[in-house]
Amino acid sequence: MNFTRIQYFVTAARLENFSKAAQELYVSQPNLSKQIGLMEQELGFDLFRRVGKNVQLTRAGQYLYEQFRDLPELTDKAIAHAQALSRGEEGSLSVGVLEGQDVNFFLSSRIAHLREAHPSMVITMERNSFRNLRHGLDRGSYDVLFTLEFELQQREDWESHLLMRQPGAIAISRSHPLARRDKLSIEDFRHEPFVAISREDSPGGYALLLDQCGRCGFVPNVVRETSTLESLFLCVEMGVGAAIVDRNTRLERNDAVRLVTLPDSTAAGMVMVWRRDNQNPMVRQLLRTLKEHPVGAPLEER
Repeated sequence: MNFTRIQYFVTAARLENFSKAAQELYVSQPNLSKQIGLMEQELGFDLFRRVGKNVQLTRAGQYLYEQFRDLPELTDKAIAHAQALSRGEEGSLSVGVLEGQDVNFFLSSRIAHLREAHPSMVITMERNSFRNLRHGLDRGSYDVLFTLEFELQQREDWESHLLMRQPGAIAISRSHPLARRDKLSIEDFRHEPFVAISREDSPGGYALLLDQCGRCGFVPNVVRETSTLESLFLCVEMGVGAAIVDRNTRLERNDAVRLVTLPDSTAAGMVMVWRRDNQNPMVRQLLRTLKEHPVGAPLEER
């Protein structure tokens, strides 16, 4: 049984007249009568009784009409919703953001812009650690990540878009003897203790620390490895050791920590990341918004 026959049946049952039903459906009456007749043959029972120029439903026909009468409208709504989903105008988008990073200055306004353009979109956001973000993206818990560029190492199944680069900086407690200097370099910390994100939680981040210190001719004395940036920041605040970070962190506003730009450090890139096989059209909608309104460019007033 095809949908066209059901639609013909529902319209004829509602109007109780084949001629009026044919006019509403923009088909000929003989064609409508033929399709309903084929439907009755397929079902094995009559749907209508002919009463003069009109028709009346049989008991079985009345039951089918009650079951089918909302089907055309529901089908139209389902098709419209599916079309909106395919265009990225409806649906959901799950966003993971690296904890400890300051993204509000650019991301909040872009998300608001996207929601204004597509009010039916449902966007959820969550902060998490390096490791949990990677695992969440691989499992499909997140559609998109906002994280640091070194997390992309050897991930050919991911795609990314560079949002900005921030200079590297050294973070030390205000009580540290070197905190009183106006200028610092990585070389100044040759004999100082470091705290770092563990190799397991961010292999790329740990490798970057070794590389930056190695280019200055020494291996960093890492006295504490942490699993999250928040734990790393706490260690710096408590004077456990120094940490190499990017300037786009909440430490910028921490009175207990001195953050000094390092001229000899590698700039850190903030990236939007998604899986190459992710078919969610809302990922492309967000990417388009970020490309049309790059970081540093104000959104137009609406």
